[in-house]
Parts: sequence; structure tokens; C-alpha cells
Amino acid sequence: MHTANAKTQQRQFYLFVCSHSFLIGLFPFFLPVYLYKQGLNMTQISFFIAISATTFTLAIYVWDLIKASLTPQKLLALCYFLELLMVATVILVGPHITQQPALAYLIAASYGCYQCFFWTTQRALFIQRNTDSDTGNRYGNFQIFVVLALKIGVFIGALLLNDAYLYLLMIVSIITISISYLFLLKIPGELSWPFLAWPVTRISQVIRFKDNYRSKEIFALDGFFLFIESFFWLLSLFLILKQSFIQLGLMIIAITLTLSVVFLLLKNTIDKLPEQLIYVIAVIGYGLSWIFRAQLDEQLALHYQFIYLCLIAFLTALFRLAFNKRFYDLALHYPKTPYILMKSYYSQMALVVCFTLLGWVFIGQQTLTSLNLGYWIAAGLTPLYFLYKTRVKRPSPKP
Repeated sequence: MHTANAKTQQRQFYLFVCSHSFLIGLFPFFLPVYLYKQGLNMTQISFFIAISATTFTLAIYVWDLIKASLTPQKLLALCYFLELLMVATVILVGPHITQQPALAYLIAASYGCYQCFFWTTQRALFIQRNTDSDTGNRYGNFQIFVVLALKIGVFIGALLLNDAYLYLLMIVSIITISISYLFLLKIPGELSWPFLAWPVTRISQVIRFKDNYRSKEIFALDGFFLFIESFFWLLSLFLILKQSFIQLGLMIIAITLTLSVVFLLLKNTIDKLPEQLIYVIAVIGYGLSWIFRAQLDEQLALHYQFIYLCLIAFLTALFRLAFNKRFYDLALHYPKTPYILMKSYYSQMALVVCFTLLGWVFIGQQTLTSLNLGYWIAAGLTPLYFLYKTRVKRPSPKP
């Protein structure tokens, strides 16, 4: 019975995450490129990130406050609704951004709310299904399904965006949401989400949060990197690939397929390898990836670009696998002070500060100059990830 229940929860979890990953691939994935095509410069894009982080931070508190009064079905519906609201906001105000750039910040607000409810719910669900000994393997399995769903969404989204079919994107999103929600409700077995009973985290707890792993500092650092990875790097790829949505989508899918074999191998071995050694190698490789990004030459032949981009993607994927294994290992041991909420609070507050400052720094700069400056800053900050300590695992008592 326990095994059957675990399989049911796994199906529920994977369907929820994969459906959202597909929806992200349809449009939110391309959001930085869309904003750039609508005429926003790097200063405005940086302010966009800062505003979305502000609404994300406020939404964390709301999520935490209302979760106990929601059933899993209602929280699911709310996550899907917020995604739909974001796409609707883009359709309504997106075409007018060229004349009124400030309208982009309405999209930023809806984007921050959606990101908060989806990612916070996903992390909570992942943690409640986890065990001490297999976070690397589980995260690897999880990533394979997520990446597959995301890239299918990316392919369809690239085709639609290339011809500016925003309303068709909306229709595909509505159909996906409706089918996914109905399937989730029809999966045999009751939705069981224990994290809904977590006590509300007080703001005073967030302010006083401190541990022996230097988590607070790392959370603030990682927020900056996640948006440099998602927004800045995607924009670089778009510029390299002659500003074509289709070429961008196909390149990303090709890189993903090439690296999928690596994930299949790593996910089964990472829990058995010396954790600190893997983490050190991953951080060094991650630092190199930012140097490679800053040196990328758009004049390179396409096949050389592909090899170069695969190397960057591999180093990034290896780091994310090692970092998230450490994060989820620690998160399992914070039942009274939800670790994932602390990460969100500190990551998002750091984003507000970092990208507001970067927005001012980028004033008057060319796009490529701003992007490369961001990559050199990232390369310089990467060694700070060495501050993140691993949990000391006590040996099991002898029988």
C-alpha cells in the first residue's frame, strides 16, 4: 500500500511539474527575448527583473499565509491561474511596450507572482518526497522529465513566437492547463501535501535566520546567478543566432538532447561520489563557464558554436546538479523553519538590490557590453559558492 501510494504521489508530482515546465517553454522561457524585441534596453530589462523579484518576495508571504486554508486542488488551480494571468497580461500590454516601456513592469508583476507560486509549491512537493540518501538521483530523474517537457514547450513556443501568434499561445496554454488539471484530479489516490500544514514563517524569523552552513549568504548570491543564467544568457544566444526564435529554440533543444545522456549517467552516480570533491569541481567548472560566455564570438562557425555552447551547458548543468543536491539535503532538516522559503526570501531580496544597481550601471551601454559585464561579474563572484557548507552526516548506529 505504501509503495502504491508513493507511486501515485510521484505521478501527481511529475504531472504537475511537467505541465508547468511545458507552459514555461511556451512563453515565459522566451520572455527576456520578447522584451528585447519590444525595444527594452539592458537597463529596462534589469529593472524588470528587480520589479518581478519585488512581487515574488511579496507573493512568498501571501503563499505562506494562505496555504493552510487551501486544499491541494485549490493551490493547483491558483498556480495554473497565475500562469494564465501572466500570458494574458503579455497579450494585453505587450504590443504597446514599444511606445510605453513602463507597461513592461505590469508583466514583471504578474511574472513574479506566477514564478513564486509555481517554484515554491514545486520545491515543497520535491522535499516532502525526498530521503537523505537519494537527493542527487531524485533531482536527476526530476530534471530529465522537466527538461523534456520544457523543450517540447520551447519548440512550440518558438514556432508561434516567430510568427507573433500570441493569441494562439494563449489558446494552447488554456488547453494545456485544462487537460493537466483534469488529469491531476483523476489520478487515483488523494492529493496529500503535508507542507500545507507548515506553520507560517514570521518576518522576524526571516530576519534572524542564520545557520552553520552560510545558507543566507549563498541564497542571496544564487538569486543573482539564476537570473543571469536565464535572462542574460538567453538574450546572448538570441543575438548570436541572428535574432531568430526558431534558431534559438532548435539550438537549445539540440544542446539539451546532447546533454541528456550526461544527466542519465550523473544522476545515478552523484550520490555515491565524494560530495565535497564533486561540489568543488562543479564550482570551478561553473566559474569557467562564465568566462567562456564572456568570450563567445558570434563570428564562429555554427558547429564550433554548438560545441562551445554544449560545454557551457554541461558545466552549468553539473553545477546545478551538485548545488541542488546540497540544497535539498539541507532542506530536509529544516522542518520548523522552512528552508525553501528562506532561500526565496533572500534570493529575491538580493535580486531587487543587484539588478536595480545593474540597471543604473548599464545606462547608455550597448547590449553586448552590458551582457559581457554581467558575465565577468558572475565569474568573479562564483568562488563565493565555496562558502556553502555541506551537512555533517552522522554515522548510523550499529545494531
